[in-house]
Amino acid sequence: MTGKCIKYVSWNINGSGNPVKRRKILAYLKTNQADIIFIQETHLNEGEEVRFKTGWIGHMFHSSLSSARNGVMILVKKNIQFVLLKEVKDAEGRMVCVQASIEGVKVILCNIYAPNKGDPHFFHGINKVLGDMDGHVILAGDFNEVMDPILDKSRSKGPLRTKDREAIHMLKADIGLTDIWRLTNPHGREYTFFSHCHKSHSRIDLFLIANSLIKSVVSCDIRTIAITDHAAVELCLKVELETGGRPRWRMNTSLLQDKPFKISLGEDLKSFFEINIGSTREIKTVWEASKAYIRGKLIAYASQKKRESLNQIEDLEKEIKSKENLLSAHYSELQYQELCKLKFQLHEIYNKKVAYALFRIKTNFYEGGEKTGKILARQVKQKDFLNTIPAIKQGDTLFTSVKDINKVFKQFYEKLYTSTACSSIDQKEQEMFFSNIDMPKLHSDNAEKLESPITEGEIRKAVSLMKTGKSPGYDGFPAEYYKEYIDILAPVLQKVYQEAFEKGQVPPTFNEALISLIPKKDRDITDPSNFRPISLLNLDCKILTKVLALRLQQVLPNIIHPNQTGFMKNRSSTDGMRKLLHLMWLSQSKDAPIAAISLDAEKAFDRVEWGFLFSTLSHLGFGPCFSRWVKILYKEPKAAVITNGIISPFFGLSRGTRQGCSLSPLLFITFLESLAASIRMNNNIKGVEIGGQEHKLLLYADDILAVVSNPLTSLPHLMDTIQLYSKFSGYTINWNKSEAMPLSKSCYSHMVEKFKFKWVPKGMTYLGIRLSQNLDELPLLNFNPVLGKIKANLEKWEKIRLTLWGKVNIVKMSVAPQFNYLVMMLPITIPPDIFKRYDNIIKHFLWEGKKARIKLSKLCAPKEKGGMGLPDPRLYYLAFEMSKLAKYWEETGDTVDWMDIEKTLCSPFNPTERLSQQVNTTNPILAHSGEVWTRVHRANKLSHYVQKYASLWNNPAICIGKTPVCWNQWYSCGIHTIGDLYSDGVFMSYTDLTRKFTLEGKQHVWRYLQLRNCVASKFKVNIDNQILDYLKKPHECHTASLFYKLINHSVSGELSNMKLLWQRDLRTGFTQEKWLEILSECGKHVREVRGKFIQYKIIHRYYHTPTRLHRMKLMNDNLCWKCKTEVGTFLHCIWECALVMPFWVKVIEVLSGWLGSAIPLTPELCLLGDKSQIPNISKGTFSVIMVGLITASRIILRHWKTVKCPNMKEWSDAMVETASYESMLNRLKGKLEDGTTSWDCFWTHIKTEEGPGLNPGRTEIPQ
Repeated sequence: MTGKCIKYVSWNINGSGNPVKRRKILAYLKTNQADIIFIQETHLNEGEEVRFKTGWIGHMFHSSLSSARNGVMILVKKNIQFVLLKEVKDAEGRMVCVQASIEGVKVILCNIYAPNKGDPHFFHGINKVLGDMDGHVILAGDFNEVMDPILDKSRSKGPLRTKDREAIHMLKADIGLTDIWRLTNPHGREYTFFSHCHKSHSRIDLFLIANSLIKSVVSCDIRTIAITDHAAVELCLKVELETGGRPRWRMNTSLLQDKPFKISLGEDLKSFFEINIGSTREIKTVWEASKAYIRGKLIAYASQKKRESLNQIEDLEKEIKSKENLLSAHYSELQYQELCKLKFQLHEIYNKKVAYALFRIKTNFYEGGEKTGKILARQVKQKDFLNTIPAIKQGDTLFTSVKDINKVFKQFYEKLYTSTACSSIDQKEQEMFFSNIDMPKLHSDNAEKLESPITEGEIRKAVSLMKTGKSPGYDGFPAEYYKEYIDILAPVLQKVYQEAFEKGQVPPTFNEALISLIPKKDRDITDPSNFRPISLLNLDCKILTKVLALRLQQVLPNIIHPNQTGFMKNRSSTDGMRKLLHLMWLSQSKDAPIAAISLDAEKAFDRVEWGFLFSTLSHLGFGPCFSRWVKILYKEPKAAVITNGIISPFFGLSRGTRQGCSLSPLLFITFLESLAASIRMNNNIKGVEIGGQEHKLLLYADDILAVVSNPLTSLPHLMDTIQLYSKFSGYTINWNKSEAMPLSKSCYSHMVEKFKFKWVPKGMTYLGIRLSQNLDELPLLNFNPVLGKIKANLEKWEKIRLTLWGKVNIVKMSVAPQFNYLVMMLPITIPPDIFKRYDNIIKHFLWEGKKARIKLSKLCAPKEKGGMGLPDPRLYYLAFEMSKLAKYWEETGDTVDWMDIEKTLCSPFNPTERLSQQVNTTNPILAHSGEVWTRVHRANKLSHYVQKYASLWNNPAICIGKTPVCWNQWYSCGIHTIGDLYSDGVFMSYTDLTRKFTLEGKQHVWRYLQLRNCVASKFKVNIDNQILDYLKKPHECHTASLFYKLINHSVSGELSNMKLLWQRDLRTGFTQEKWLEILSECGKHVREVRGKFIQYKIIHRYYHTPTRLHRMKLMNDNLCWKCKTEVGTFLHCIWECALVMPFWVKVIEVLSGWLGSAIPLTPELCLLGDKSQIPNISKGTFSVIMVGLITASRIILRHWKTVKCPNMKEWSDAMVETASYESMLNRLKGKLEDGTTSWDCFWTHIKTEEGPGLNPGRTEIPQ
């Protein structure tokens, strides 16, 4: 048992509407390490409490009245083990009460802001609320009444007894509370509030705590009255808890942004290895010591920085406290003025802290506020996920204590990861199991790829693939550390791995993992089994497993059967779904009963028996070196469970593969292959036969779907096979949760229910797709709920204040993936109405239900063509199918099961030949392929009937006597496509054709002449065909995203109408290349998303003008708002107006002065961003100029419909602010030029510029 102090702070802040004041309060609380905070007078409306939400705040409880008065709030720090049990609050913003478990102790936190006019009923109400709850009470807040009128006031005036005071004393007596400050300071005179009008002090901010907590009190202090007119009151309580070992340390990655320290740390690390390598027999000792050494350096430096920032604050607070005590004893105006000066100095310190914090926040939003990324993702999240588990069950007992919860999880996983393999398992029986399976063997060439020693290059590659911002392992070192010092660490790490391999044991910390728990969606989170355990491995161990995984994934496709699509290179879940839909369609016409069986595996990854895994590797032909590495990694591993901030004691593991390890999923599918092979080879388990092949299984990692014929006879053998496998492997199926769905009309419930399967005749869910016997129902069955969810989410997200650009990014990030997943997984025709409904939902979100100013098709165009890259689901619909059809052009020999099925269905022709044949099919997948093939060619203005890859036979474009032909002899000789008739782009002569394809007999002459006449007149040899270019690419390039880009470029225009308008207004012409260059460069030189959008809107003429509003009959005339004399066209209002042009002239003068050469004053440059107007200019310099020009446009547009003219003061202020953001970002990202940045130069120029109208408001860039 160890002790921990929890610091409670109560503080009346007298309003928090001002963001600077709010940040100052949060900075004060964080600096003083407050754990649980009672805040009074927040002055916030309901819902505005989120303004207090910051990175270190975990829980928040608020009662509000209005933005002008009242409001109480309780904040709980993230690292406090806090489990909410009950919350009560009033409607007046004067009370919020929370019953919770804190560090395993049941506590009642009650925060009050009492009326300042006598109201004893308020305290009677508090008495009742507290009396109805169970737990140790901590009542804090602004009581607006003193407990002792003599000791608690600097001037003892007023009655000795008041009704409020009596009510408080009654409350104390009834609940058993003590004024803890007075108890620890029985004769003390310190005060929490200073009344300026009465020039008196009083102690009205109190902590009343349960008598049972008195023994836990460490201290209770009144701080200075400085930031607000009340002092904060601090209470420290000691709690006894089991911490489960030393506290978890994690490296503060922000220290790597401190360049001098980063360089110094690198030098220290390098020196450490130079001195210590060779001083001990084992390199692992040096490696482990290096982590301890660097950890110490990091802790010392962080503590030093923190101490430096605290010393000045502490000294000032002591001086202020001393002055306050003197002032409360004898009021003096001189002393009061001195006290005010000291408070001002303290304010200035916090002001600087807040200013820098706000500046960093604004900088981050400046760059990424509306980009697809973490900042935007946080805005659309429903709520923050807190790693808090409030309660857990063990049997019938519910535990709420954080210590008990951790203990239950530790016991659960200790049992789960303990091997149940009987030591008496007959090895001969296990070998017999393997001998009865015809398992593939790893080819010697592939085995050699796994056997070589680990190289430094492999380590570097593995580190480069590690994601940053992820939680580290128990040693606390994240990926950022390894990436920063890879040149120093990689050579040493390579030696550590080599030594570990030779000795057969990794360093001790390699074996340690923290198990972090993620609750499964829509499950009972009081059940320990409903959490997903993620192992947080130390990075040095993760790098090793990543190296081995990169090797293994290269060879696995050669030994793992195509029906396993999980975690396999060039395979995906779509392959399994396509195969399943084929089997479902084929089963409908079968007489035999056929059922789909979804097998529910219990904790599949966690039950892997290592002995069986090692045997599997051996039987698959893995060499001794790779097998040795796997055995080393699984030699005496340990894990600890982390829940509610508590780390359990470490316990040993004897089975399971760790989720969170790169190697684990690949080892698991290798482990499972023997089961899949034994099911495939069991002739008593009948599947669906197509073209001489029997299809029984679909696997996606541990998701197994079996398709069986004659369930009454097949299912017993299937269950026996799995149970035999389970005997050796640990793999277990929960038969009661497994489901059975009929696929043929003759399959009935009694055929599967006798085996305890759950009968689901209306369909089941597989890989997130809802299935039905009727394939025509699948689109509506799946898209209806998703469209409903999308609509509901977008209605919530409409409240977020975003530009059109930000809304498009929300669709990209959080909406399109949901919709496109269904499009990808369902290779069947999707009704057009579904796409229309999706479009309407998106348009309503983008334009808030108003008429769209930019067509959806233009928004979907690529950015290089003036669009926003909004995902077009119709094009993805084509792209997903084309990525599948492209597999037929691959020459890797690695086919998937659905390809064999389609080849059988299309026989004697190839599936790609069927695409250009006049053949009707009722198979929905093949019909979908034909539809997509036709639409893709039309989109590219091509006919799919007359391409070199088009079929010669049954092709409606190749007719003899108006009838498509099909000559079996020619086809059997290998003449399949139009391209077969050509050699080097020339139609082959009859002699060459018959020689190449061994056509015998003179009867072919006439047919040859007929074909030549028909084909040569329609087929164009050298026509540009980007579809063929895509199909010919290497197989790794056959991605849906690549084809989407190709077809999006084909179908998207280049805003030709906008081009004509700009040419007309500017009285100039743009070549197609120049116009495309302007469109593609739009926004590229501006980092701020809103700045990018300004330029985009200008090119699109987004804004209404007097001429347009006059045409819409919304204005009486069409004259410019400012000059009132000229027609208000778009170009006039933004450029030509006599009251606007002087502003442009001044902006160009300032930018030219900074550049040192004249910048042309042209609308092509200022409005369209035409870089050719300033040749031979660097990218960084042009970026500054473009930001200056876009800022000028923004100032003009800010006063678009008003008579107010833009002025240089607005522009210079905006540019100074922008320069500060850009300089900060360049420093953080290390983008420096000769020790400074283009923006620093601009800052210096504009700061010293004394031209007319310039008056920068900021004098320095925050560092």
